[in-house]
Amino acid sequence: MNLMIEATKVLHHYNELALTRLSTIKSNSEYEMNFFGEVKPYVDQFFYELDMWTDLVTKWLKETKPKYIHINQVDTLRENLQNVVLQSFYQETRDKRFKQMYQSNKYVLESILMNG
Repeated sequence: MNLMIEATKVLHHYNELALTRLSTIKSNSEYEMNFFGEVKPYVDQFFYELDMWTDLVTKWLKETKPKYIHINQVDTLRENLQNVVLQSFYQETRDKRFKQMYQSNKYVLESILMNG
């Protein structure tokens, strides 16, 4: 279970970094994304962490059956977190939708941390 908590903290950190990154990128009009030098290595590591977390949290859900956290929330979180991390590298990202996904991610991750 400690591994699941640590992995959840890592994803929470990715979510927070994405918000900070998008803000920084949007405020820098001269920013040019370097897909292969910056985005791809970062996203590859993120996907590795996300896959590991998914396995751990799925196992935890099956074993403990927490009252307020369900597998569909994990599936939605996975998809939203992928979007948030990827979109955080693009200046064209729409703030409203991004922030909604960020908030949703934050809520579920913190719920898991509180119940784990």
